[in-house]
Amino acid sequence: MLLPGQVAAIALRAALDAAAATSLDAAHASVLAWALSVSDDHLMAVSLPPATARPTASPSATTSSPSPWEALRTAASAFGVQARSATTAHPLVWASMSAWAGTLAEHWADASFSLEPARALVAPAPQSPQEAVQAALDAASEAVFGLDTAAGASGLTPEETAALRSQRAAWLTLRDSLSEDAASASPRPTAGSPWYGVERVADPADARALVARLEGAALPVLGRALAHGPASAQQFLASQIEASTRAVVRWGGLMQRWPGLPLS
Repeated sequence: MLLPGQVAAIALRAALDAAAATSLDAAHASVLAWALSVSDDHLMAVSLPPATARPTASPSATTSSPSPWEALRTAASAFGVQARSATTAHPLVWASMSAWAGTLAEHWADASFSLEPARALVAPAPQSPQEAVQAALDAASEAVFGLDTAAGASGLTPEETAALRSQRAAWLTLRDSLSEDAASASPRPTAGSPWYGVERVADPADARALVARLEGAALPVLGRALAHGPASAQQFLASQIEASTRAVVRWGGLMQRWPGLPLS
């Protein structure tokens, strides 16, 4: 019997294959080809057989299939539920797939973002639950400091300033949730540094680059914490992996294939 997440992965692949049989502009065709290659990786990672041969463009392609962004949004929700299930064997894989699908759905219309090249799926190195929580707390503290630094750049648009406030609030929520969850742990996690050696920002371009770097650097730390931290923290960590994946692309970074998993 297939897991709900596996069913969603199959449905998503069918929708992507259907989209490949339609006429697309060059930018979206490139993104779709990339998404299909990522889907190949996903199917293997969740123990599903490889997809069948992809259809060629045809004017008679079905019109009943959901659009790519609709299918991605639906899959992201299903993958997220699977990641948070108490019986899921590899929650990080599902959380990564959810973050990928949700981010691609959000940015599909633009299709001008940079795509991460193919890379192998690498499991995060072992870590004790205490070390995992401490690393995630350190990443949250650094992100909050860095976002404050970026927000100080003159010339940011009101929309960018609002986005930075929203991201900062998300990181504070994660930091507070992890701190509260680990309050009874032994040893207890230590507080974050009051400052970090983040680069100085002189203009909006510097600020965007800083935010994209910070959010991207935090992803594998969050993923490792999700994989090896306490089960009670998985929901908070999965939510931040999704938020940071979106933020990386929002600020000009790569659309990642396996957000939250170590780079190979």
